[in-house]
Order: sequence, then C-alpha cells, then structure tokens
Amino acid sequence: MDLQKVMVNGVNLHYVEQGQGSPLVLVHGGLADYREWAPQMERLAQSYRVIAYSRRYNYPNQNRELRPDHSALMEAEDLAAFMWALGLDRSHVVGYSYGAFATLCLALDHPELVRTLTLAEPPVHRWVLGLPGGDALFADLMTRLWEPAGQAFRRGDKEEALRVSLDFFIAPGALSQIPAELRQVLEDNLREWEALTTSRDAFPILAKERVAELPMPVLLLTGEQTLPIHRLVNDEIERVLPKAQRVRLPEATHDMWNEQPEACGTAVLQFLGRHA
Repeated sequence: MDLQKVMVNGVNLHYVEQGQGSPLVLVHGGLADYREWAPQMERLAQSYRVIAYSRRYNYPNQNRELRPDHSALMEAEDLAAFMWALGLDRSHVVGYSYGAFATLCLALDHPELVRTLTLAEPPVHRWVLGLPGGDALFADLMTRLWEPAGQAFRRGDKEEALRVSLDFFIAPGALSQIPAELRQVLEDNLREWEALTTSRDAFPILAKERVAELPMPVLLLTGEQTLPIHRLVNDEIERVLPKAQRVRLPEATHDMWNEQPEACGTAVLQFLGRHA
C-alpha cells in the first residue's frame, strides 16, 4: 500500500487504502495513527475498499499549528472534507476511542456520508456527569490524567505528559516497561495528545436527543475490562441507542483492537455483512 496524502481544511492528511467495493473508512484512536489498522487491512479489504488515514495532528502529518479549541468536532469536519476529497459517500465508518468520538460527530452533522457506524468506546465523557458515580469518575480523569498531562505539555515536558498518560491508562511505571517500538509510536503522536490535553474543551457535549435520532445502523464495540468511566459511557450510549448492536469483549480493555484483533475484525465484518 502506498502512503498518499490530501489537503483539506488547510491541513494535510496521510492515508493508505486497499481493496475494492463499498468504501470503509477507519478512524484511529488517540496517541496512534493510520498504522493502528495494519492488522485489519488485508482482512477487511477482501470485501471493501478500506481507507485508513491519520487525523490532523497524527503521524506522519506535519500540521504544526495547534488550535486552542481542538476537539472531536474539528476532527469530524476534517473527516467529512477528507471523504468529499476522495469522492466517498454512504461509507461504512469505523471509529476507535477518540476517533470514535469524531465519527459520532460526523454521523450527527453529515449523516448522508455514513452508511453504517461502528463505535469502539468513544469518550463522550461529559455524559457521565449526573449519573451515579459519574461525577467522581470524570473528576478523577481530569485530575489524574488530563490536567497534569496538559500542564506538562505547556512546560515543554513531553516525556512527563506521556508518563502521566500511561500511568492512568495502564499502570504506574508503564512508560519504563513498554516495548521500544510502542514507545516510538506514542512519541510519533504526542502532537495530537498535546492538542487534546491543552484544548479548551476536548470533550464537547453532544445532545443525547440528537444521538438518539441517528438514522444509520450502529455497532457498539466494548471491552468488559475497560476503565470505569468508559464502562459508564458505554452503557449510556447503549441506553440512548437501544436499537444499536453491542458486542462485548469479555477479556478486553479499552485497548481492544490490539488485544483482540481477530474478535474485533470479525464483529465488524459480521455487522457490515448484515447491512451491505
């Protein structure tokens, strides 16, 4: 697969594509890039034209100016412009983590572009506010992860920002224990993490009433061992979208696509097969 790029909304977005048929757009999570989907490309490309791109601040894009209001809303507009530039419409769209947040925003604002929507744990974290235990979980996220990571970036201490993030997502001391290859991928994508953790609002509120009216088929992929705030968000999304199909991965955390690529890919293909 050749790495290609297109300019939209004043930024370059790199992407790869493989296969033929109905378009299937893959949107990666935070601290990652188009390479996150490498284990899935060949499998999905047997039935679809698969496109995996890197969001605006992710490797290998060199879009240096950070917007102080960067959020999933901006990512969604980038994605819409990207799809228009490639002549894609009525596409299957799969989003993971913050990429799923962006694809959810895309489906709300540009439903004509989305044939089916697969959401793997979008961090619609403000939805937990007011739910039992939700305020404490949101406060924990902000005080142990978001605010200290953002402060470290503002000081120019990228390693500290990454350390704080891995302490939260994995375990204390994780930065010194991860493989060198993984660390390199994370460091390649610190620009995006800086844009998010220093943004005025990286978690914009989405009206549940609008989400409930989504017209396309929706698949929810969730890890049963994910972080508590994700479990609460996952359950709330299922409540708002009762007709959505939900596939629970009993042994998976939020890192489901790396932990269980076979199960995730199979679930997506089975879902798409029902809505071809």
